[in-house]
Amino acid sequence: MDPLNNIRIAYHELARKVARALHTQLGDEHRLRSHQREVLQFVEDATTLKHREAFEAVEFGTLLASADIMLDELDQACHRSTDTPDGPHVVVVERVRTGRRGRPRVHIDPNFLTEALTHRGPTGIAPVISCSSRTVRRRALDLGLVQPAQPVFKNVILASGETTRAYNVPTPAPPPTIPDATLDSMVLDALTIFPGFGRSMLAGYLDSRGISVTRERLRAAYLRVNGTPVAWGNRTIDRRAYSVAGANSLWHHDGQHGLIKYKIVQHCFIDGHSRLITGIKASNNNRASTVMELFRCCMDEHGVPSRVRGDHGTENLEVAAWMEQYRGSNRGSYIWGRSVHNTRIERLWYDITHGYGQHWKNFFYDLEIHHGLNPQVPEHIWLLHHLFLDAVNSDAQAWMQAWNRHKLQIKGERARSPKDMFFFSTVQDGPRGLQPHDDIEIDPNSYGVDWEVADDPTFMNHLIDQNPQEWAEGNPFARGPEHHAHVPCEPPNCPFTVQQVNWIDETLAGLVDIGTQDMVVRRLVWVRAFELCVDLWNDNVVE
Repeated sequence: MDPLNNIRIAYHELARKVARALHTQLGDEHRLRSHQREVLQFVEDATTLKHREAFEAVEFGTLLASADIMLDELDQACHRSTDTPDGPHVVVVERVRTGRRGRPRVHIDPNFLTEALTHRGPTGIAPVISCSSRTVRRRALDLGLVQPAQPVFKNVILASGETTRAYNVPTPAPPPTIPDATLDSMVLDALTIFPGFGRSMLAGYLDSRGISVTRERLRAAYLRVNGTPVAWGNRTIDRRAYSVAGANSLWHHDGQHGLIKYKIVQHCFIDGHSRLITGIKASNNNRASTVMELFRCCMDEHGVPSRVRGDHGTENLEVAAWMEQYRGSNRGSYIWGRSVHNTRIERLWYDITHGYGQHWKNFFYDLEIHHGLNPQVPEHIWLLHHLFLDAVNSDAQAWMQAWNRHKLQIKGERARSPKDMFFFSTVQDGPRGLQPHDDIEIDPNSYGVDWEVADDPTFMNHLIDQNPQEWAEGNPFARGPEHHAHVPCEPPNCPFTVQQVNWIDETLAGLVDIGTQDMVVRRLVWVRAFELCVDLWNDNVVE
């Protein structure tokens, strides 16, 4: 075959591959760079002496120019996202003509500024809205959101009658004072519920309750309450730069079955860009309607995501159907995939397990071994849920608030909390979650996958331990599951009447502190409730 025709055929095939990559792999730098290398290899082959002399000058020039355009387009695509905002950027700053000479006055939306100041100071807000930090502070003063600082200097009359200037050296405003005893009590409460908390999560826990303290005071309180920690300080967590366009561009969701032995399943949604947990709940079932109910609560507070990624569980069917209907089909509105590729939330489950999940699992184990709990008896599971399911959810909500407020150490960036990153992304990257939007295709197999986490054996072993059904037997060569995975979990029926349940609750409240967060006292709650149920059951049998 004519060598020139081979080159022409190779060029057209390469052009098709590049065009397809530009439509399906935007933002995926690793794969786009491989296409660039193919283009460069093609140019190298085409420009050998024998080929260059065989081509006509015009055709050869067109070939090189086209290859150059391909390289440029691929380079731009590495830094571009497929997920465009729902609409124009949120306008939080306007420049208003006052009729006076000089530049227009900068007007900052009061609602935006009020919320922004809870996350950052004027210096951090200024680059987002393209004005100076002094302007941000002046607008905050105008709105009464901050207190005026001391004057730069003041005139002082000396004893000799001379006048001199005394300059005020600005110092950062100290955090609100809180007595050590109160701080110790709050730290003790946090460590009682979440014994695995480090410094950052403790700070996030306090911040979620409106308490801000210095790092030194927090460390001192920890030492007073808990003694010297085994490891305290910065813990290196390698996190790969995420390629999702912005907040609400992609949510990850999953169910975790670490407590399914006790008929408790946790479901969670997390925003991929900011790592903000949009919702989490422990339930007594694994129904699709339960997951959909949580999803609606998340959307009510944070908006509708552009896309959602989940695994092939039947509990995800209602969320998938809703997303396809609302956002449209054939665009990856709901991305089905294996749990090992849903790494954003699988990484989070690791933190949740060590934050409070294992805490409750150990507690239930103790009840099983020492205090009569039999997970195979539905009536025992009903009592366990009646006593502790709300407490598990209370811990889940407290942990979520601490997580969303704690500062993440991300390589190459300033430490920011998920709540901070979500809020400012809506301004910097454009709003998403407001209305349906037609956009170009993505590659659903790789969109939203953090391969660094997928390669980490620590997190993958945790995934296997908590979700063994992910590796159910089947065709090992199938590209996907032959059917959706179903993990049954149904709540037990209550063995007593409403009046009897009320009697148990009232009697128990007179015997122990049923609102305690101390696990030792909770063990006593179970023991006393179990005894009451035994007596009530025996009375029913006698009658």
